[in-house]
Amino acid sequence: MRIAIYENLPPGGAKRASFEFGRFLAGRHEVDLYRLSITDNRAFDLAPYAHQVYPYRFAPLGGLLDRRLAGGHYGPRSYTLFGPIRRLHRRIARDLRGRAYDVVLAHTDAMTQSPYLLRWLGDVPSVYYCQEVFRARYEPLVRALHRQRLRQSRFPVSTLRLIEDAWVLPRLAAADAVSASAAGTIAVNSQYSRERVVAAYHRDAVVCYLGVDTERFLPDPSVSRRREVLSIGSPPELKGHGLVIDALGRIPPERRPALRIVIASRADAADLEGRARNQSVALAIDASLDEAALADRYRSAIATICAASMEPFGLTALESMACGTPVIAVNEGGYRESIRDGVTGLLVDPNASALAAGIERVAIDHQLADALGHAGRASVMERWTWAHAGGRLEDVLLRAAAG
Repeated sequence: MRIAIYENLPPGGAKRASFEFGRFLAGRHEVDLYRLSITDNRAFDLAPYAHQVYPYRFAPLGGLLDRRLAGGHYGPRSYTLFGPIRRLHRRIARDLRGRAYDVVLAHTDAMTQSPYLLRWLGDVPSVYYCQEVFRARYEPLVRALHRQRLRQSRFPVSTLRLIEDAWVLPRLAAADAVSASAAGTIAVNSQYSRERVVAAYHRDAVVCYLGVDTERFLPDPSVSRRREVLSIGSPPELKGHGLVIDALGRIPPERRPALRIVIASRADAADLEGRARNQSVALAIDASLDEAALADRYRSAIATICAASMEPFGLTALESMACGTPVIAVNEGGYRESIRDGVTGLLVDPNASALAAGIERVAIDHQLADALGHAGRASVMERWTWAHAGGRLEDVLLRAAAG
């Protein structure tokens, strides 16, 4: 097949997924890559694997509104989102139609959520890989966190940003729904995400699970376990690091493990450090780790705690399992699909008491921790590699191309 891939993603799990999917497909098909000039490609750069790369410059008003995808969040401006980006996507769609692709694979766009170009592909078959719906529109917690971050600017900038957001957010949500409805096929990363797509867009979706690089994330018997648990991801409020601190604070000091948090930037560290200090939880924070260092953190922990609120899938759980480290996750979102409770990890209620009980259980029972770690690695090798994931997406693309 001749496949065109569109991506405009910040560093993070979605960017990693786009890279791994694209690398798998490029080994079996002719893949061209379409992307914007604002995309940060220092990590997970698919260009070396693509047959042809088509970059598109995006610099509205001569670059005055060009905000880099730093830390995983794009600073939206109404002019940027509803003018120049639409015109640029029209141009990309026109180019895609003229190059005779068998299918277009479009990933979630960091600026617009569902890419506008899906609307203008005409007869070209398309698959939209939707990592998540527009959560700021459909989840009050995500919307509240979004607006809280806008308030962090100094007055009057904060007030102006909030006023603009009140106008932009409903329009952006409406545009997202229209673009998603234009996709030939929607693929998602979990059954939970499929349910969210049905509720948000009134469209069914094909579940195409993600995977993990088992050659980078693997056990290392020479690495000693520290008496600490691990929590990973940004933004901290959504990834549940505060809940993990609260849970550890409920464990008696003589049995309480330390906590290591991995986040994108140390700008978010102060609140976490203060919260841990108030509850006498020993805390270490790492920022902007590369994959090798991240794998070492998994191997060194007695368990990885996955407490993110309504996580669509959760690559962290798979990476930890691949390293042979037990996972303790809240029993919601996509975690319920990748973790087998009591076999490859523990699923607990999303509150501090239940999480504390799960942490204590694994920290005290070394035989249980070893059994969960071994079973987790075996499960990943059996089902959750990127070869498995790439094959699942390839089937979706072949069906779409066949009409």
